[in-house]
Amino acid sequence: MSTFRFSPYSVAIITPFRQDDTIDEQGIHHMVQYYAEQQVPALLVGGSTGEQHSLSLEERNLLYQRTRQAAPGDISLYAGVAAIRTRDAVRLATEAEKAGHAAIMLGFPPYVRPSQREAALYVEAVCSATALPVMLYNNPVRTGFNLEPQTLIALAKKFPQIKALKEAGNPDVVKCVTEELGEDFQVLSGIDATIADYFAKGYNGLTSVAGSLFPTEMKEIVSRLGSGQQAEASLKLEIVQPKLKLLGDIGWVRVIRHHLVAQGIIAGGFREPLTPLTAEEEAAVRTVLQ
Repeated sequence: MSTFRFSPYSVAIITPFRQDDTIDEQGIHHMVQYYAEQQVPALLVGGSTGEQHSLSLEERNLLYQRTRQAAPGDISLYAGVAAIRTRDAVRLATEAEKAGHAAIMLGFPPYVRPSQREAALYVEAVCSATALPVMLYNNPVRTGFNLEPQTLIALAKKFPQIKALKEAGNPDVVKCVTEELGEDFQVLSGIDATIADYFAKGYNGLTSVAGSLFPTEMKEIVSRLGSGQQAEASLKLEIVQPKLKLLGDIGWVRVIRHHLVAQGIIAGGFREPLTPLTAEEEAAVRTVLQ
Protein backbone atom coordinates (compact mmCIF):
# COMPACT_ATOMS: atom_id res chain seq x y z
CA MET A 1 0.00 0.00 0.00
CA SER A 2 3.00 2.29 0.40
CA THR A 3 3.05 2.94 -3.36
CA PHE A 4 -0.72 3.30 -3.80
CA ARG A 5 -1.96 6.40 -5.58
CA PHE A 6 -5.50 7.42 -6.40
CA SER A 7 -6.16 7.89 -10.08
CA PRO A 8 -5.96 11.59 -10.94
CA TYR A 9 -9.21 11.14 -12.85
CA SER A 10 -12.21 9.15 -11.67
CA VAL A 11 -15.93 9.42 -12.32
CA ALA A 12 -18.47 9.64 -9.50
CA ILE A 13 -21.37 7.43 -10.55
CA ILE A 14 -25.03 7.55 -9.61
CA THR A 15 -26.94 4.70 -7.99
CA PRO A 16 -29.59 3.33 -10.37
CA PHE A 17 -33.04 2.49 -9.01
CA ARG A 18 -35.98 0.51 -10.33
CA GLN A 19 -39.54 1.80 -10.33
CA ASP A 20 -40.26 -0.19 -7.15
CA ASP A 21 -37.53 1.80 -5.31
CA THR A 22 -35.05 -1.09 -5.18
CA ILE A 23 -31.52 -0.87 -6.53
CA ASP A 24 -31.31 -1.67 -10.24
CA GLU A 25 -28.68 -4.42 -10.12
CA GLN A 26 -28.78 -5.04 -13.86
CA GLY A 27 -28.43 -1.31 -14.38
CA ILE A 28 -25.28 -1.27 -12.25
CA HIS A 29 -23.74 -3.85 -14.58
CA HIS A 30 -24.71 -1.94 -17.74
CA MET A 31 -23.57 1.39 -16.30
CA VAL A 32 -20.16 0.10 -15.23
CA GLN A 33 -19.68 -1.52 -18.64
CA TYR A 34 -20.59 1.79 -20.29
CA TYR A 35 -17.87 3.64 -18.40
CA ALA A 36 -15.41 0.84 -19.10
CA GLU A 37 -16.08 1.30 -22.82
CA GLN A 38 -15.38 5.02 -22.35
CA GLN A 39 -12.00 4.05 -20.84
CA VAL A 40 -12.69 5.64 -17.48
CA PRO A 41 -9.82 4.48 -15.23
CA ALA A 42 -11.61 4.63 -11.87
CA LEU A 43 -15.13 4.93 -10.46
CA LEU A 44 -16.27 6.48 -7.20
CA VAL A 45 -19.16 4.36 -5.93
CA GLY A 46 -21.80 5.42 -3.43
CA GLY A 47 -20.61 8.96 -2.80
CA SER A 48 -22.70 12.13 -2.78
CA THR A 49 -23.52 11.66 -6.47
CA GLY A 50 -24.55 8.09 -5.60
CA GLU A 51 -27.09 9.44 -3.06
CA GLN A 52 -25.32 7.55 -0.28
CA HIS A 53 -27.50 8.91 2.51
CA SER A 54 -30.69 7.71 0.82
CA LEU A 55 -29.32 4.15 0.91
CA SER A 56 -29.53 1.65 3.75
CA LEU A 57 -26.35 -0.03 4.90
CA GLU A 58 -27.49 -3.21 3.17
CA GLU A 59 -28.06 -1.34 -0.09
CA ARG A 60 -24.64 0.27 0.07
CA ASN A 61 -23.03 -3.11 0.66
CA LEU A 62 -24.96 -4.49 -2.33
CA LEU A 63 -23.75 -1.55 -4.42
CA TYR A 64 -20.14 -2.25 -3.46
CA GLN A 65 -20.53 -5.90 -4.40
CA ARG A 66 -22.31 -5.43 -7.72
CA THR A 67 -19.98 -2.72 -8.99
CA ARG A 68 -16.95 -4.90 -8.26
CA GLN A 69 -18.56 -7.87 -9.99
CA ALA A 70 -19.34 -5.72 -13.03
CA ALA A 71 -16.06 -3.84 -13.33
CA PRO A 72 -13.12 -5.13 -15.36
CA GLY A 73 -9.97 -5.66 -13.36
CA ASP A 74 -8.28 -2.60 -14.82
CA ILE A 75 -10.90 -0.21 -13.39
CA SER A 76 -10.21 0.92 -9.84
CA LEU A 77 -13.21 1.25 -7.55
CA TYR A 78 -13.32 3.70 -4.66
CA ALA A 79 -16.13 3.13 -2.17
CA GLY A 80 -17.87 6.16 -0.75
CA VAL A 81 -18.04 5.74 3.04
CA ALA A 82 -19.79 8.21 5.32
CA ALA A 83 -22.30 7.84 8.12
CA ILE A 84 -23.71 9.70 11.08
CA ARG A 85 -22.76 6.83 13.37
CA THR A 86 -19.11 5.81 13.57
CA ARG A 87 -19.98 2.13 13.81
CA ASP A 88 -21.88 2.35 10.52
CA ALA A 89 -18.90 3.97 8.79
CA VAL A 90 -16.68 1.18 10.14
CA ARG A 91 -19.09 -1.44 8.82
CA LEU A 92 -19.21 0.19 5.39
CA ALA A 93 -15.42 0.36 5.18
CA THR A 94 -15.02 -3.30 6.08
CA GLU A 95 -17.72 -4.31 3.60
CA ALA A 96 -16.00 -2.32 0.85
CA GLU A 97 -12.76 -4.14 1.60
CA LYS A 98 -14.53 -7.53 1.51
CA ALA A 99 -16.13 -6.61 -1.80
CA GLY A 100 -12.73 -5.98 -3.35
CA HIS A 101 -12.68 -2.22 -3.73
CA ALA A 102 -9.27 -0.62 -4.15
CA ALA A 103 -9.77 2.19 -1.64
CA ILE A 104 -12.36 4.24 0.20
CA MET A 105 -13.33 7.89 0.18
CA LEU A 106 -14.22 8.68 3.78
CA GLY A 107 -16.65 11.54 4.26
CA PHE A 108 -17.57 13.06 7.60
CA PRO A 109 -20.91 12.65 9.39
CA PRO A 110 -23.49 15.05 7.96
CA TYR A 111 -25.61 17.43 10.03
CA VAL A 112 -24.28 16.53 13.52
CA ARG A 113 -21.23 18.82 13.22
CA PRO A 114 -18.63 16.94 15.29
CA SER A 115 -15.69 18.71 16.91
CA GLN A 116 -12.20 18.26 15.46
CA ARG A 117 -11.45 15.72 18.21
CA GLU A 118 -14.64 13.78 17.52
CA ALA A 119 -14.03 13.81 13.76
CA ALA A 120 -10.50 12.52 14.34
CA LEU A 121 -11.84 9.66 16.47
CA TYR A 122 -14.29 8.82 13.68
CA VAL A 123 -11.43 8.62 11.16
CA GLU A 124 -9.25 6.64 13.54
CA ALA A 125 -11.99 4.05 14.06
CA VAL A 126 -12.40 3.52 10.32
CA CYS A 127 -8.67 3.41 9.60
CA SER A 128 -8.17 0.91 12.40
CA ALA A 129 -10.83 -1.38 10.90
CA THR A 130 -9.55 -1.57 7.31
CA ALA A 131 -6.25 -1.86 5.49
CA LEU A 132 -7.59 -0.02 2.45
CA PRO A 133 -6.05 3.29 1.33
CA VAL A 134 -8.16 6.26 2.38
CA MET A 135 -9.06 9.56 0.76
CA LEU A 136 -10.58 11.91 3.34
CA TYR A 137 -13.41 14.02 1.98
CA ASN A 138 -13.89 17.51 3.40
CA ASN A 139 -17.14 19.09 2.21
CA PRO A 140 -18.29 21.72 4.72
CA VAL A 141 -21.22 22.92 2.60
CA ARG A 142 -22.84 19.49 2.57
CA THR A 143 -21.91 18.28 6.07
CA GLY A 144 -21.70 21.42 8.21
CA PHE A 145 -18.24 20.29 9.34
CA ASN A 146 -14.85 21.60 8.19
CA LEU A 147 -11.73 19.48 8.62
CA GLU A 148 -8.96 21.78 9.84
CA PRO A 149 -5.54 21.32 8.17
CA GLN A 150 -3.79 20.48 11.44
CA THR A 151 -6.34 17.73 12.16
CA LEU A 152 -5.76 16.27 8.71
CA ILE A 153 -1.98 16.45 9.05
CA ALA A 154 -2.04 14.72 12.44
CA LEU A 155 -4.30 11.96 11.10
CA ALA A 156 -2.21 11.39 7.98
CA LYS A 157 0.96 11.10 10.06
CA LYS A 158 -0.67 8.64 12.43
CA PHE A 159 -2.30 6.56 9.68
CA PRO A 160 -0.09 6.29 6.57
CA GLN A 161 -2.99 4.65 4.69
CA ILE A 162 -4.50 8.15 4.42
CA LYS A 163 -3.11 8.95 1.00
CA ALA A 164 -5.26 11.82 -0.18
CA LEU A 165 -7.67 14.62 0.62
CA LYS A 166 -10.68 15.57 -1.45
CA GLU A 167 -11.04 19.22 -0.52
CA ALA A 168 -14.35 20.89 -1.33
CA GLY A 169 -13.87 23.63 1.23
CA ASN A 170 -11.06 26.18 1.17
CA PRO A 171 -8.67 25.48 -1.74
CA ASP A 172 -6.03 27.69 -0.18
CA VAL A 173 -5.26 25.07 2.50
CA VAL A 174 -3.65 22.82 -0.12
CA LYS A 175 -0.26 24.50 -0.03
CA CYS A 176 0.26 24.09 3.71
CA VAL A 177 -1.01 20.48 3.60
CA THR A 178 1.35 19.40 0.85
CA GLU A 179 4.26 21.29 2.40
CA GLU A 180 3.72 19.33 5.62
CA LEU A 181 2.85 15.91 4.16
CA GLY A 182 5.00 15.97 1.04
CA GLU A 183 4.29 15.87 -2.67
CA ASP A 184 3.24 12.21 -2.55
CA PHE A 185 0.14 13.23 -0.60
CA GLN A 186 -2.62 13.86 -3.14
CA VAL A 187 -5.27 16.57 -3.09
CA LEU A 188 -8.28 16.12 -5.34
CA SER A 189 -11.30 18.20 -6.22
CA GLY A 190 -14.87 17.19 -6.98
CA ILE A 191 -15.75 20.39 -8.82
CA ASP A 192 -15.37 20.09 -12.58
CA ALA A 193 -15.94 23.71 -13.49
CA THR A 194 -13.01 25.05 -11.43
CA ILE A 195 -10.53 22.22 -11.91
CA ALA A 196 -8.05 24.25 -13.97
CA ASP A 197 -7.89 26.95 -11.29
CA TYR A 198 -7.54 24.33 -8.58
CA PHE A 199 -4.64 22.60 -10.31
CA ALA A 200 -2.93 25.99 -10.29
CA LYS A 201 -3.43 26.04 -6.51
CA GLY A 202 -1.76 22.65 -6.06
CA TYR A 203 -4.54 20.12 -6.60
CA ASN A 204 -3.56 17.08 -8.65
CA GLY A 205 -6.75 15.15 -9.34
CA LEU A 206 -10.51 15.21 -9.92
CA THR A 207 -13.37 12.94 -8.93
CA SER A 208 -15.59 14.09 -11.75
CA VAL A 209 -19.37 14.38 -11.74
CA ALA A 210 -19.49 15.83 -15.25
CA GLY A 211 -17.43 12.83 -16.35
CA SER A 212 -20.63 10.79 -16.12
CA LEU A 213 -21.83 12.65 -19.21
CA PHE A 214 -18.54 13.86 -20.71
CA PRO A 215 -16.12 11.06 -19.76
CA THR A 216 -13.56 11.54 -22.51
CA GLU A 217 -13.64 15.34 -22.46
CA MET A 218 -13.04 15.59 -18.70
CA LYS A 219 -10.40 12.86 -18.86
CA GLU A 220 -8.46 14.82 -21.49
CA ILE A 221 -8.72 18.05 -19.49
CA VAL A 222 -7.33 16.40 -16.35
CA SER A 223 -4.61 14.65 -18.34
CA ARG A 224 -3.47 17.94 -19.86
CA LEU A 225 -3.51 19.63 -16.46
CA GLY A 226 -1.43 16.81 -15.02
CA SER A 227 1.16 17.17 -17.75
CA GLY A 228 1.48 20.93 -17.30
CA GLN A 229 -0.59 21.97 -20.32
CA GLN A 230 -2.58 24.52 -18.34
CA ALA A 231 -3.47 26.77 -21.28
CA GLU A 232 -4.68 23.91 -23.48
CA ALA A 233 -6.69 22.37 -20.65
CA SER A 234 -8.27 25.72 -19.76
CA LEU A 235 -9.29 26.25 -23.36
CA LYS A 236 -10.98 22.86 -23.54
CA LEU A 237 -12.69 23.49 -20.21
CA GLU A 238 -14.02 26.81 -21.49
CA ILE A 239 -15.71 24.97 -24.36
CA VAL A 240 -17.73 22.74 -22.03
CA GLN A 241 -18.31 25.36 -19.31
CA PRO A 242 -21.73 26.52 -20.60
CA LYS A 243 -22.91 22.90 -20.62
CA LEU A 244 -21.62 22.31 -17.10
CA LYS A 245 -23.41 25.44 -15.87
CA LEU A 246 -26.75 24.52 -17.42
CA LEU A 247 -26.70 20.89 -16.31
CA GLY A 248 -25.45 21.75 -12.84
CA ASP A 249 -28.25 24.26 -12.37
CA ILE A 250 -30.82 21.59 -13.25
CA GLY A 251 -29.15 19.07 -10.96
CA TRP A 252 -26.38 16.65 -11.87
CA VAL A 253 -27.88 13.51 -10.35
CA ARG A 254 -31.23 14.13 -12.05
CA VAL A 255 -29.62 14.92 -15.41
CA ILE A 256 -27.26 11.93 -15.33
CA ARG A 257 -30.11 9.59 -14.43
CA HIS A 258 -32.27 11.00 -17.22
CA HIS A 259 -29.50 10.53 -19.78
CA LEU A 260 -28.67 6.96 -18.77
CA VAL A 261 -32.35 6.02 -18.78
CA ALA A 262 -32.74 7.52 -22.26
CA GLN A 263 -29.78 5.45 -23.43
CA GLY A 264 -31.39 2.27 -22.10
CA ILE A 265 -28.52 1.73 -19.67
CA ILE A 266 -30.49 1.85 -16.40
CA ALA A 267 -34.10 1.63 -15.23
CA GLY A 268 -36.05 4.82 -14.61
CA GLY A 269 -36.64 4.78 -10.88
CA PHE A 270 -35.71 7.66 -8.58
CA ARG A 271 -35.80 8.47 -4.90
CA GLU A 272 -37.67 11.44 -3.59
CA PRO A 273 -37.23 14.23 -2.86
CA LEU A 274 -35.35 14.12 -6.20
CA THR A 275 -37.70 13.96 -9.18
CA PRO A 276 -37.58 13.22 -12.91
CA LEU A 277 -36.86 16.17 -15.19
CA THR A 278 -39.72 18.43 -16.18
CA ALA A 279 -40.56 18.77 -19.88
CA GLU A 280 -38.84 22.16 -19.90
CA GLU A 281 -35.71 20.70 -18.30
CA GLU A 282 -35.69 17.81 -20.76
CA ALA A 283 -35.74 20.27 -23.65
CA ALA A 284 -32.84 22.22 -22.16
CA VAL A 285 -30.80 19.05 -21.64
CA ARG A 286 -31.36 17.99 -25.25
CA THR A 287 -29.72 21.18 -26.43
CA VAL A 288 -26.38 20.21 -24.85
CA LEU A 289 -26.43 16.40 -25.01
CA GLN A 290 -27.38 15.87 -28.65
